[in-house]
Amino acid sequence: MRKSLRHEMEEPTELERVLWLHGQFRRCLEPVGVTPLQAGVVLHVGRHTDTNMTKTAAAFCIRLPTLTEVIDDLVRKRWVTRRRSTTDTRVVQLRLSPRGNALVVKIEHGLGQVAGTRYEGWSR
Repeated sequence: MRKSLRHEMEEPTELERVLWLHGQFRRCLEPVGVTPLQAGVVLHVGRHTDTNMTKTAAAFCIRLPTLTEVIDDLVRKRWVTRRRSTTDTRVVQLRLSPRGNALVVKIEHGLGQVAGTRYEGWSR
C-alpha cells in the first residue's frame, strides 16, 4: 500500500507533462478550428516570412508529405498561401494570408490560456 501511495505522489515524467500540455493546447484550439500542428505551422510562417516548404518541414522535424497535407488544409481554409519561387521552381514559398494573420491572434490567445494553466497532477 505504501508503494502505491508513493507512486501517486511522484512528479509526472516530462513525457506526461508534454502530453498534458498538448491536450490543453488542443482543447483551447478546438473553437478556432486548428490542430496544434496547424497552429504551429501558422505561427512559424508568420514569424519567418522567407520560409518555404523545406524549411518549415525541417523546423518541425516532419517529412514534406506530412507538411503538404497540413498546408493543403491551411490553404483550403485560406489561412496560408503558397507559390513557386520565380528563381527556383523547386521551392514552394509560404505566406500568411490576411485571414492567417487574424488567426495568429486567436492562436496566441489560446497559447496564453494554456500558459496560464497550472498542472495539478494526476488523479489515478
